[in-house]
Amino acid sequence: YDSNNKVRTVDHTIRMALAKVYGNVDPKNIIFEACSRTDAGVHATSLVTQFYCYNDQVPNKSTNSTRYYDSSTNSTIPIRPDGPTDSTNFVQLPFNSDLSKLVYVLNRMLPPDVRVLAASPMPAVKSILSSSMSKYSIGAFHPTLFTQSKTYVYRFAIGNIQDPLQSRFVWHLDGSSGRAMGMNGNKFDLELAMQAAKSFVSIDARDYAAFGSVMRGNEKNRVRSTICTIWRCDLLQENGELLPSWERQSSKTLNDAATERYGSRLNVAGAPLHPLGIDKGPQTFTVSITGDRFMYKMVRNIVGAIVAVACGHNELEDNNKLCQQEGGAVDQAEADGYALQLED
Repeated sequence: YDSNNKVRTVDHTIRMALAKVYGNVDPKNIIFEACSRTDAGVHATSLVTQFYCYNDQVPNKSTNSTRYYDSSTNSTIPIRPDGPTDSTNFVQLPFNSDLSKLVYVLNRMLPPDVRVLAASPMPAVKSILSSSMSKYSIGAFHPTLFTQSKTYVYRFAIGNIQDPLQSRFVWHLDGSSGRAMGMNGNKFDLELAMQAAKSFVSIDARDYAAFGSVMRGNEKNRVRSTICTIWRCDLLQENGELLPSWERQSSKTLNDAATERYGSRLNVAGAPLHPLGIDKGPQTFTVSITGDRFMYKMVRNIVGAIVAVACGHNELEDNNKLCQQEGGAVDQAEADGYALQLED
């Protein structure tokens, strides 16, 4: 998502489309804010965003030509609309505020990998409510500052053969490629993985400094909080509901057939072979994690830690100590970004 004009981003793509529907305005006048910034390659199925467009008078009131701040208050937060009809500094919504038409037009303009699912007027937030819900005392809604929780989903698979149809969305562990080097899927222990996932859950806020990565670029020296609360960290094994009929048979029948035809050969996921002697394919797992906030690459580092324990690369006890800030000698493993998605 990040607003980096040097590479193709969701932010830049939508801002350019909005600039056109606003009447070919300067894209710098379009402010596009999201509830979260996704790293390169990370997907999102539910990214709450907000946009507004400054009118031509705003640059004359500010000392900054690209991010318009209220110079009278020395605020670090840009001038923001008080509500969906605020026209003091802002251009009114296109199409006479017909949001259904706006969604339709934007989706006709955007590339196929970016879509707007719905649109609604900006919530009107009372100042009392904003101070209790937001980390900052502001009198207008902000999708980042008013976020109460986030849910990320990460998918990884084990098996001898990677599913080519899922190669852009599932991290495959065969112990031979990318960051999976040394994470041998043949040694994957589901029980250890579930115990490792459970160790990250915290009812109260906890210091997760060991699982945050160092920021890069302009934010490298930015002071950040490492205190987070993780309410849920579940490991789910995807079922075979949509598998071909031969795979929906009972495991006993399949094992008997496999033993009779091919000895007792099983694939690395513990599943019987296809009747023609072909591996059923990889077994896919999902890590679903919900918390109040996450640091840079924190979810990917947590998934990497779970996989490292499950594959015998790190000890469960050491991982638990690291979660509790009690030390623990482990090799940090960062999961690839393409298999991560912001879900809610």
